[in-house]
Amino acid sequence: MLLSGLSQYVGASIAVGLFVAASGIAVGWGRIFFAALFLLAWRRPWRYPDKRNALAFGIALGGMNILFYLAIARIPIGTAVALEFLGPVILASTARTKRSTISVVLVAVGVFLISWMGLDLAEREVALGFFFALAAGLCWIAYMLLGKKVATADKGIDGLAVAMAGAAIIYSPLALPELISIRPDGGFWLTLVFVAVLSSAVPYVIDQFVLRNIPATTFAILNSILPAMSTVVAFVMLRQLPTTGELLGLLSISIAVFVASYRPTARTISRRADHHPRNSGDSEI
Repeated sequence: MLLSGLSQYVGASIAVGLFVAASGIAVGWGRIFFAALFLLAWRRPWRYPDKRNALAFGIALGGMNILFYLAIARIPIGTAVALEFLGPVILASTARTKRSTISVVLVAVGVFLISWMGLDLAEREVALGFFFALAAGLCWIAYMLLGKKVATADKGIDGLAVAMAGAAIIYSPLALPELISIRPDGGFWLTLVFVAVLSSAVPYVIDQFVLRNIPATTFAILNSILPAMSTVVAFVMLRQLPTTGELLGLLSISIAVFVASYRPTARTISRRADHHPRNSGDSEI
């Protein structure tokens, strides 16, 4: 998962350089298209049985990716990633536990700090980037729910290939007219292929392999540091230095993700039981 996050954010940082030639929609779609070609050539999923679920997964995946690219064309990558985590925390909050309530409050504080102290929402483009990132987070909810079905089914990577191809076809009317009109040069296309491999093919394939077996506590910890990882990558590659408000918001959202997704392991539960043994009456019952 660390490698997945690093690959994705390095790819996103490279993609920022393409926004001088094309919009976030065109670059986001190109990422999906070339990742689909790579996965189709590798997996050849022509006989994948559950194409309907895979197609629905692709719609969510494509929407999330394009909205995220529209966001990072306007606001720093680390900030966009933090705001995008609104989706997973909202999904976790449906459990209606004390933990989920705390996480929702922390996310609300984080979003407030980013929007009030970190970003100047009076600027139209910045405000658009802010709302695109939040919308990408909402798409992430559908991505997780539908992606779980694909990942746990037989030949999950084949399902990913079908999903990516479906997303490329469905969202093509949004991007192809622009790409045809601007006629990018070979360097643009080569960079876009590189971005597609780094930001889509590599991280999503890694996720399919590891998410079935990774411990819940490890998963929570790794997810909670992703906003910080994206901020570091963006600083190293793009010199995007977050403001105080953005840093505080990133910290608040990272803690919220950890709190929302943390689940004690069987060993932890056993240790707690040893510290608080039941009385004899409880044992008999």
